[in-house]
Order: sequence, then C-alpha cells, then structure tokens
Amino acid sequence: MKGTWHVLTTEALEPALNMAIDEALIGFVGRDEIHPTLRFYSWEPKGLSVGHFQRAIKDIDRGRIEAMGIPIVRRMTGGRAVLHADELTYSVVIKESTPGLPSTVIESYRLLTEGVRKGYHHLGIPAEFSVPLTEDEKEELRRPKSAVCFDASSYYELAVGKRKVAGSAQVRHQGVVLQHGSVPLSVNEHELYDCFSFADEATREKMRNRFSGKAVSLNELTDRTVTIDEVREAFTRGFEEALELELVPLELSSEQWEEVERLAEKYRSDEWNWKR
Repeated sequence: MKGTWHVLTTEALEPALNMAIDEALIGFVGRDEIHPTLRFYSWEPKGLSVGHFQRAIKDIDRGRIEAMGIPIVRRMTGGRAVLHADELTYSVVIKESTPGLPSTVIESYRLLTEGVRKGYHHLGIPAEFSVPLTEDEKEELRRPKSAVCFDASSYYELAVGKRKVAGSAQVRHQGVVLQHGSVPLSVNEHELYDCFSFADEATREKMRNRFSGKAVSLNELTDRTVTIDEVREAFTRGFEEALELELVPLELSSEQWEEVERLAEKYRSDEWNWKR
C-alpha cells in the first residue's frame, strides 16, 4: 500500500475531544479534504473509553470513576473498556476503497496493525501477532471473563509471548475505515480494576491478579524508561516501512476544528456515554 498520507500529532486532550477528532477525520478523509491519516495522541485527564456496544451501566462502576476523577467516553469502535493513562494512542483513517486495503475486517486489521508491530521492533520489543488457537482461547474470545480490553487477545492482536501489549479496534463508517489502538507505557492495575463493577471485592482482586499474566506494558519489557516521543518516532517509522508511506504533517484548519468541537459535545454527554 504505497502512497502519501498525512500524519497528525495532537497534544494531550480530554477524552471527548480525542474521540471527536477521530470521528471528524472520517468525514475529512471521506470528503477528500485530506489524505488518509495516521494520528498519534494522548489523554489529559486520563480517561476510560468503552466500546460502542458495551454495557457501560453494567460494566463500569460510575461512583468509583467519578470519585477518581476519570471521565468516561464511548468510542465509535467496538470491543471492551480501556483506561487511557500513561500511553500513546494511534488512529488510522483510510477509505475502504483504497487500493491494497483488504476488504475483510480481520485482514485489513492485520495489515494496518503491521505498522504497530514494526514500531515495537524498532524499540527492541519482539511483539508478534496473536491468533487464538485453542478451544479455551476461542471460548474466552466469545465469552470474555471481564470487561477489560487487555484481559484477552483477539485475532491479530499484538503480544509478547502470551501477554498482550497493544489493544486496537476498527469500525467502517460512510465508506471509511477507522482503526485506533492503545499502546500503554505503564499500567496501574489497581486503578484499572477500580473502574469496573464486580460481584464482590474478592472477584475484583482475583481478576486483578490474573491481569499480569494476560497483558504487559511497554516499559515492563525494556531495561530503561521509554518516552512517548520515542514511541511515536518508532511507530512513525513502523508505519512508513510497513505500508511504504510518505508521511506529510497535517494541521487542521479553523473550520475543521469547529467540526471537531461540535462532535465533542456528543462525546461529553451522558446520553451518548451511558446510553446502555
């Protein structure tokens, strides 16, 4: 998939604005205002994103996250909840009709995630694609044991050994593909599991204890502390190499920012975030 893409790096933003930008990019790419776009971003304050079809009312402990000052935001994409804190987040926005992009969701997911895989390799981390093989792994994918994204690997997720290192999700909307994902530099397991509803505290502790065997953060895999800037540079190289891209920096116009702000109102609303 050769070509010229835009690369957009935004400052750390509130959860609603981050999701609004990703949705706005679908419109900008779909209307040919901009090239296909690779975006890098982070979160301030940290936020909890839930999948489009996730039952937030059932899965998320609203009282706890409000007490911790962690806002919730519902994504356009599916999957389970992610606590976005010390991480680099990426998104890719590209037309479905782009030559070289597989028509199936799983194969296009694999292709677009190749840039992330190569990015990890540039950081010296041997991340590879994970494919559920055993019946137990397939059953866990069908019936997840918790509402936490990093608790299990899906098809073509990235892992080191059996532990998941990045979580991504994809949606197709108005002829455009949006794929975005979380690359955690570190994870606070206590804070993460405090966001979710469990039958009792013993269950919460059990799920928290099994997490380290299911997922691992970037800085746990290195002998030094890696910065977000280093990760972004490595992943930029990874996407350039994986998709044979020339990346041209993008700055949004004032009119485009106005569209982002309009969309952000939806992502700030209880009606959207707690609708199910």
